Amino acid sequence: MQNVWKFVYLAAGVLCILGGYTSLAPERTAGTNSDWILVSIAFVTACFFPLMAMAYSHRCRGIEKFRRPSLDRHPIGWWSDPLQPIRHSLIAIGLTFLGSCLALGKADHKGVMIFWFYAALTLGLFIGERLVYRVYVKWII
Repeated sequence: MQNVWKFVYLAAGVLCILGGYTSLAPERTAGTNSDWILVSIAFVTACFFPLMAMAYSHRCRGIEKFRRPSLDRHPIGWWSDPLQPIRHSLIAIGLTFLGSCLALGKADHKGVMIFWFYAALTLGLFIGERLVYRVYVKWII
């Protein structure tokens, strides 16, 4: 079963890149209303969400030791194995951002704002994950 997850993650990564590429097409962005306030809120939320997920798992669920993320476990388990879905969420939004970088040249102004939204989520989750590894260093095995 461990090898199956690697293929699932590879397929999901390709789909994330394709999704990011196609999400900036003008016909897809016609009904969106992304602005700098949404981008700012997404960045701040993405920075603090990993810390809140770890705090909930540690304090409310009683998890004492957290395993580092790997490619041979499932990505679902926010409250019992939070480092795994945090890392996979970061990779997924990062690959979506990469796909949107490839399509940025033909995007309209709404597509550019969605591009910045993906950038804010990627950077926010990256910072949030780094904060988690700093704050919970004693509990990560």
